[in-house]
Amino acid sequence: MLDWPAFRALFPALEGRTYLNTAGGGPMARGTAQAAANYYAESVSMGDLGWDVWLQRARRAREDVASFVGGQADRTAFLPNASLGFNMLARSLGREARILALDQEFPSCTLPFLRAGADLRFIKTSPDGAIDADHLTSSWIPGTTAFVISHVQYANGFRADLCALASVCHHHGALFLVDATQSIGAFPLDMETMGIDALVFSGYKWATAGYGNAAFLTGDGWPQADPPFVGWRSARDAYALENDRLDVLSGGIGHEMGHPPFPGLFALAEALRILDTVGPERTAQRIITVGGYLLRALDERGIPVRSTRDDAHRSGILLLDVDDAPAVCSALKEHEIWTSARDGGLRVSLHGYNDTSDMDRFLQGLDTTLA
Repeated sequence: MLDWPAFRALFPALEGRTYLNTAGGGPMARGTAQAAANYYAESVSMGDLGWDVWLQRARRAREDVASFVGGQADRTAFLPNASLGFNMLARSLGREARILALDQEFPSCTLPFLRAGADLRFIKTSPDGAIDADHLTSSWIPGTTAFVISHVQYANGFRADLCALASVCHHHGALFLVDATQSIGAFPLDMETMGIDALVFSGYKWATAGYGNAAFLTGDGWPQADPPFVGWRSARDAYALENDRLDVLSGGIGHEMGHPPFPGLFALAEALRILDTVGPERTAQRIITVGGYLLRALDERGIPVRSTRDDAHRSGILLLDVDDAPAVCSALKEHEIWTSARDGGLRVSLHGYNDTSDMDRFLQGLDTTLA
């Protein structure tokens, strides 16, 4: 049996507080912070003499991150945030693209397509954010270039069946673009088996890697064309330093443009390695079990929950309908209970490091606040 208390102990920020705001930003494990700190310490002690060592370490990081999501290392790019990844997708598809998205989708998944001049259309969803293959099929617009979706919706927490949605997209000859920021590290993800053509995720939430890092991966179905933004490291032979012609990589490092974001990518890779010692499957089961405990207690209190009740689509996010959610959120902070207010409700988000004692403390604080 997995030693969950030992896993929890890897995250010092959990000590002395009830941390239920991973959807806003997750804590870092000691080992993750150390991976980034090592780079800075080496820079202090030897300047740029560590360049070759850092590049070798980055190659391993690229392989490990790609493996974690069923992708390919040579099609994996490290970026400072997911928004840049979606801007790359939008600029690659261009003004002629027709994009479908959910009406409750996170802005970083849609605004880049608007800026790029694409024809962006929205699919109406119910308050719990549910979308399935039948809904996508009935809402399909002829000529659609790509469908973009967050694996887990940021507010209501609906977790989509990516395989089923990918099948609809590919049936219509469209690309399937996925943001996994709210699921990476918490639920299993495999680009190849799930039919994902392009995957983007930031590391500061469920990946527990802190701010300033993200990954951008393309699959076999992504058009092998030149990246929309380039720099010296985009070239196939970067050290030739040719400034008068474009001969660039179509994926992976080609999208990074310049120097690798060493501290961020080292942190992201180490964070995913730590999470992989538990495994997304066991983490997912833990989240569903502990979240189910909370759901039952909320039902007993008559507190409405806007999120789905279907275990196949539940995630680590539950959206509670309470009056004046921002005020409730602030009041809970006084008890060292950390949640967030989103979409008119109180968002509670848990990871594998949370347990039922966290739920009990949250419920006690909520009872006091609502009273």
